[in-house]
Amino acid sequence: MKIAFLHYHLKPGGVTTVLRHQVLALQQDNELLVISGEPGPVDFPCDVAHVPGIGYHAHKKAQPEIDAIVARIARRIHRQFNGPCDLIHIHNPLLAKNVFFLDIINGLQQLGFRLFLQVHDFAEDGRPNAYFRDQAYPRDCHYGVINSRDYHILIHSGLSTDGVHYLPNCVFPLETRPVSPSEHYLLYPVRAIRRKNIGEALLISHFLPQDWAVFITQPPNSPADFPSYNQWKSYAAAHRLAIGFEMGTYRPFPELVAGARQVLTTSITEGFGFVFLEPWTAGKPLTGRLLPEICRDFTDEGIHLDHLYAEMVLPVDWIGREKIMDRFDDRLEINQRAYGPNWPANWTANCLRILNARQTIDFGMLDEPLQMEILDMLRDQPARKEAMLRLNPFLESVSSVATPNDLVNANRERVLSLYHPNRYRKHLQDIYTRILGNPVHQAIDRKSLLSGFLSFENFSLLKWNPPDDG
Repeated sequence: MKIAFLHYHLKPGGVTTVLRHQVLALQQDNELLVISGEPGPVDFPCDVAHVPGIGYHAHKKAQPEIDAIVARIARRIHRQFNGPCDLIHIHNPLLAKNVFFLDIINGLQQLGFRLFLQVHDFAEDGRPNAYFRDQAYPRDCHYGVINSRDYHILIHSGLSTDGVHYLPNCVFPLETRPVSPSEHYLLYPVRAIRRKNIGEALLISHFLPQDWAVFITQPPNSPADFPSYNQWKSYAAAHRLAIGFEMGTYRPFPELVAGARQVLTTSITEGFGFVFLEPWTAGKPLTGRLLPEICRDFTDEGIHLDHLYAEMVLPVDWIGREKIMDRFDDRLEINQRAYGPNWPANWTANCLRILNARQTIDFGMLDEPLQMEILDMLRDQPARKEAMLRLNPFLESVSSVATPNDLVNANRERVLSLYHPNRYRKHLQDIYTRILGNPVHQAIDRKSLLSGFLSFENFSLLKWNPPDDG
């Protein structure tokens, strides 16, 4: 097959890693080209064409010539393959990282290209600043998703089972280096953006044995995430918490993995959920927060994650019901304006009604100022720390996993078998074959799509940021 991939950029990170893995999986038996909005790295494993018009473009004030961008993509494809390609595989097309991207996709469709739109992240999942508010999503093309939650949401939003493809990522074993295990730390291998719930990692540090620490590997990339990140760094330093920030800039990552007692996650949202799979491949137990909607794909396949916790609860009256209600009310109003008429009419009122009836709230639903209030209480009031343990008994054993050798070995075997690159290659090629042999006529109902992501448990003040908040 002749496959062209399309993405905003090839910077290091999740989607670029997936794209690289797809190229490596397919390059032996297919002709490939990657088209990027920014120049590609010199070590990318196939040809890369740079088309600036598909890179990040946040404002409509300086509108490019859409037809010229589409024509340039088409010319580059024809030059690469001495004619048209069989398929254009487009990554993350439904985020408005380029506000003209849907116009570009429509232009490619009008030229007769067959499209496969692989969605890693939905703007409807708490990303109002990346939302195409006034345009329909591309119709009559195939969509791909990386978890079964998104698959079912798209089906309920009007797409056919023939036109949506579940494509979980492949997993490569984490590299480690031999080290002397002289330190005791939980490793949080993450770029510390707000959705990774850094405050909860600091909370967990209060319940570790005295000589233990939490190591966080990388700072954020996005300017919008740095104010929160710097707040946490300053807070941890001021209160002498056992937290190491940016440890991946000081030590090679394989050494950090090898020396870790366990890998930690406190994230409140994931697309695929590599963190629930990769640690086992390095022989490391995983501890921390479970994301039931994402992890169901893994547990249904026999990967054991039942030692993780699904929420970290605390009494509402520790903060005050009125303060919490006001904070949620403000954030709900901002999001309702951002999503416009697609926001369900009664959802804000229903969310506030559920919140008002609760006696406890999940720590991961709070924003940074409220989380800091809780951390202050745990530090200054021993009775609050004891109460936290009673409400969340897993905190007593967060630094140990029952029967770790059996658990690690069983999960490692399952992960390496289920998400092996060879299995991924066959799955991806089978999807391409089905796309080429089965044109579809379908469209996404935008209102139903947004409703699919709206649940009380999913509405965190860390996640549903206002449009200017990142």
